[in-house]
Amino acid sequence: CLEKRGVEIVGAIDVAKAKIDRDLGEVLGLQRKLGITISKDLDAVASKTKPDITVHTTSSYLKDTYPQIASIAKQGVNIVSTCEELSYPYLTEPKLAKQLDTLAKKHNVTVLGTGINPGFLMDTLVITLTAPCQKIEKIEAVRNMNAGTRRLPFQKKIGAGLTVQEFTRKIKNKEITGHVGLEQSIAMIAAA
Repeated sequence: CLEKRGVEIVGAIDVAKAKIDRDLGEVLGLQRKLGITISKDLDAVASKTKPDITVHTTSSYLKDTYPQIASIAKQGVNIVSTCEELSYPYLTEPKLAKQLDTLAKKHNVTVLGTGINPGFLMDTLVITLTAPCQKIEKIEAVRNMNAGTRRLPFQKKIGAGLTVQEFTRKIKNKEITGHVGLEQSIAMIAAA
């Protein structure tokens, strides 16, 4: 994004205290400063910078991200979010989805929930590839990944390294999430 023509980063927001008031280039590990100071105040940054779009990457769950997304929308800023539930919000949060739809229309903004999964490989790609088909008898989308190469918080979130019994118990008790967004991918394909 830093090298892409037509894209200009105008602000950065984070909740991590260690990043606030630091230059974005420094936090990203670049060899240069970008002149963009990371803030914790979403509304102040949006009103000062007047961005065309916000790239939102905070949580997997719409109930957690709704206040943030609503605040951005009220500023008249379009939103692309990696919130997994936002890829098909009517499945798990129909009330919030309707409120967000109404809010986006009122402020003339677009809200897009997307990513690789959900948002492309296991749903949009499947829908696109089956679009010309008259009859579909079976769809099979398989995701394999080595969680051992991913960051530790992600490994813990999906239950990597647990026994089957531990995994089942932790999923049941909502201590871990497994693959957030799989239900949204299935619902999106079914609705297509």
